[in-house]
Amino acid sequence: MISPEEEAFYQFWEKERSLAHFKRKPFLRGLSVSLGLGLLILVISETGWYERASMVANMRGNEIWIIIAILIFSIGFSWIYQQFTSEMNEQRYQELKYLKTKK
Repeated sequence: MISPEEEAFYQFWEKERSLAHFKRKPFLRGLSVSLGLGLLILVISETGWYERASMVANMRGNEIWIIIAILIFSIGFSWIYQQFTSEMNEQRYQELKYLKTKK
């Protein structure tokens, strides 16, 4: 049995799956999470909470490279999260399609 919520998702994804796989909402959600983690790393680095890591970071380079690395990581994480969300929706759609044809 398919619930009304599942039927609504089935109808929605049937239209959306033919479009391009890039979706803005999951990408921005992944970007916000990864930038939050990057901000946490910068705060820990700047406050000197972990002294050894602070010494190594100050010795090996400047802060611009750390910020560039965090931005690259954030964009990569966002893209992976967006792809993961799309694949999960496709899998859910295929399961509901199977249940509908099984009826």
